[in-house]
Parts: sequence; structure tokens; C-alpha cells
Amino acid sequence: MKYISLTTWRDLSDGHLYLPGDEFPWDGREIKPERLYELESGDNRAGLTAIQAVNYSEPEDRKEEAPEPEPEKKPAKAPRKKTTAKK
Repeated sequence: MKYISLTTWRDLSDGHLYLPGDEFPWDGREIKPERLYELESGDNRAGLTAIQAVNYSEPEDRKEEAPEPEPEKKPAKAPRKKTTAKK
């Protein structure tokens, strides 16, 4: 499961500064469930909910979207023929 930061905060365990939207943990290490609970519930020294679990597919798992078809180009019109009026 992935987690993102909800606010600006500094992790006192490693000193890393997180901004809103940053992925937690920043270095991909394994975090103990107790620590995740602290940060997710607000039951921590700062008393704030710092992270939120997110469910999303990794980019490499996503299907590639087909490119939009280009609009059909109209053929160029032939120039008009000059006509002379009969008198």
C-alpha cells in the first residue's frame, strides 16, 4: 500500500521534510505497522494526521492509452477556372 503526506511535516525518526502530496516513506523502506498507525491516526507527538493511504496502480501496470486519431484533412480545392462572359 502507498501513503502520501497530507501536510507539511518533518519525520523525527529520520529528519526528512515532507510536503503535501509527497510519497511516504521517501526512500521506499519498509515501515512498521505501529508507525504507520501513529502517522495515519494522529496519535503522535505532533497530534496531526500526517499521511493517508492511497490505492492506485503503478504507472507500468497501466494500459497504454491509444493516441487520439488525427482529424481528417480535407483535400485542397482546385483553383476556379476563369471564364469569359459572352457578349
